[in-house]
Amino acid sequence: MCEPISMAVASFAISAASTVMDFQAQSQAAKEQNKYYEQNRLNALQAFTDNQNAMNQRIAQEQEAASAEKFENRLEAKSARATNEVAAGEAGVSGLSIEGLARDFAGKEQRMSDRIDQQTDWTTQQLQAEKRGDSFRALDRINSVRRANKPNFAAAGLKIAAAGLDSFSTYKTRTGGFK
Repeated sequence: MCEPISMAVASFAISAASTVMDFQAQSQAAKEQNKYYEQNRLNALQAFTDNQNAMNQRIAQEQEAASAEKFENRLEAKSARATNEVAAGEAGVSGLSIEGLARDFAGKEQRMSDRIDQQTDWTTQQLQAEKRGDSFRALDRINSVRRANKPNFAAAGLKIAAAGLDSFSTYKTRTGGFK
């Protein structure tokens, strides 16, 4: 049989080594979890930035398309007014009816331009709302992975101290009690 002091020392050494190894494993696991959290955060932010850029590009494209459509609308209206003026001049017609037609063409041009502006505004508002939604989705994605808490060094020290007291107590009990 082993002598009591050797058993107490061996028990303490095993408990202390086990506590240190457990602390190191917890530290490594926390480090890996925090690395995973950070990579997830960076990925979420990159996806958010990419989506925001795509939405901004779409808004710019919608505005550019609206401008081109309004320009084409103005050209068509000018062409219609010019055709009307030439036809009236060739027919030798003038007066309020010709001016009324010119105002009608201008009114149609303005209504079409207003409709294009309204549609562009609605599309832009929708895209802005989607951009706001993207910011919340990015936050949700970041918050879906938790950061790890580092293991408590003081708790590990207390476990080692408790193992030492337990070993001492066992030693004293096996050697005939406290004297």
